[in-house]
Amino acid sequence: MELDREYPRVERGKGIYVYKTDGTEVIDGASGPVAVGLGHGIKEIGDCIGAQATKLAFAHRDDCVTPILEESCERIYEFSDGDMYKTFQVCSGSEATETAIKLITKYNVARGKKEKYKIIARWQSYHGITMGALSLSGFGSRKKGYENYTFEQGHIAPCYCYRCWFNEKPESCGLQCAKALENEILAQGPESVAAFIAEPVSGMSLCGAVPHPGYFKEIRRICDKYDVVMIMDEVMTGFGRTGKSFAYKHFDIVPDMITTGKSMSGGYFPLAGVSITKKFYDVLKKHNVFFPPGHTWSGSPLGAAAHVAADKYMREHDCIKNCEEMGKYLKSRMEELAEKHPTMDDVRGLGLMVGAEFVKNPVTKESFDVSENYAGQIQEECLKRNMLIEASQGCNRGAAGDAIMISPAFIVTKEQIDEIICCLDKAITEVERRYGFDKVA
Repeated sequence: MELDREYPRVERGKGIYVYKTDGTEVIDGASGPVAVGLGHGIKEIGDCIGAQATKLAFAHRDDCVTPILEESCERIYEFSDGDMYKTFQVCSGSEATETAIKLITKYNVARGKKEKYKIIARWQSYHGITMGALSLSGFGSRKKGYENYTFEQGHIAPCYCYRCWFNEKPESCGLQCAKALENEILAQGPESVAAFIAEPVSGMSLCGAVPHPGYFKEIRRICDKYDVVMIMDEVMTGFGRTGKSFAYKHFDIVPDMITTGKSMSGGYFPLAGVSITKKFYDVLKKHNVFFPPGHTWSGSPLGAAAHVAADKYMREHDCIKNCEEMGKYLKSRMEELAEKHPTMDDVRGLGLMVGAEFVKNPVTKESFDVSENYAGQIQEECLKRNMLIEASQGCNRGAAGDAIMISPAFIVTKEQIDEIICCLDKAITEVERRYGFDKVA
């Protein structure tokens, strides 16, 4: 939050649009950001939450369970094709990461391996803003100023083919970014490493960077070899955003645990969760593990009702298929823009999660100085034209690099994508004009 910024005042929404108090229509090209997966103003979801509120608004998770929560968790099991056996629900992605840390601790203590406590993550990652989640994150700008309160248990290079940290090319890649995990585990001692966490498709730290096709298979192999829990952070990518139920399904692997949030409730209630496989759960069950996470709103009946309603809506309207199809169309339109604009280079992403990186020179990939806030200028020009998008800095090793993310709701149409592209085109044109790129032949 910027204390000296004048924020737009919005009071209602419908579909991919929100409306200011003066009635001005604003395109929500960021889905809230990347949370209002099903679009604004869906009466059925609101009615379902309201009905649950009048029936039973709260039940403390330590004392009892509710039928609506059981239905919600069963739907997650079905949605994952049976991969994710049990789910613990909380209110935010950050809470989900914190809960994952605690679950892994209980898991290893139960197995008599309390010395396995370290969780390795990646640079250029983001797993939440609370202190434990921030510790795992590799997003420098968001960690800045909090270093005295966070811990460091190991970070490795990201899988970022556009700026490979190992100077490899995808077509001849030796997957050094994945093998870096094995090196880190060996360097720290396999007996001390409990887990590895990664986003299947990078969020705002790398704006939609998709890993090499073989990356997560190699990660899965390494985790299995050293008895390391594999966690996929699906807070942004899960529940249909990438064109599949969960993004890990693009890579032909199953993680041991996923964290979820954002589109889990369609954006209609603060809801997130940690889901685990039956193999992981069976260890907890065998040792009769007591797990007291202590979140008051864990397992909220209202959150569960929101998820059940969102899940029904998504299935009835075939939203995942639309994510896949409209995602391909959005990416193709973004690639057309990149051909037109000299500063717009790498276009990346899966489904309705498409990013683009902006550089001074596409040949050298030279970044703009961070002080120029190039991506932020594009975001501001979009806002002037009544469109919300997300912008980020630091994709180039945390020190520089500008990128944006376009992530409309799952119900977006081709005509609306064209509207988004038209607005984005004008915004980029204006910023390039300031730098004299409009004069480049």
